[in-house]
Amino acid sequence: MNKSKLFIILLVVALIASNIWSAYRTLDLGVTLTYQEASLKESQQALSQALAIIKVVGAKNGTRETIIGAAQNAWNAGEPFEKDGYLWVGRLGLRFNSNGHLIEAITG
Repeated sequence: MNKSKLFIILLVVALIASNIWSAYRTLDLGVTLTYQEASLKESQQALSQALAIIKVVGAKNGTRETIIGAAQNAWNAGEPFEKDGYLWVGRLGLRFNSNGHLIEAITG
């Protein structure tokens, strides 16, 4: 009788431990997928904006305003703002020279 009680107690402890481990893994997977989805949306936004400004710059008539407009229209980017020498439109940082020509684009 004593051995069977010990065996049942060990089985219950093992069952509880495996359920706790399974719950932890499920929660961790949910958090991981949430961060992955956010990262994917940011990458999609940057790619969409980059492809939009490539079309404008490639057309040889890309002024500062048309490039910014193309980046804003490609994804609802909100209002552009300047930081560290770049004009940030959504996920793209754009640097223009004094003539208004695009000289650099970065993601951030």
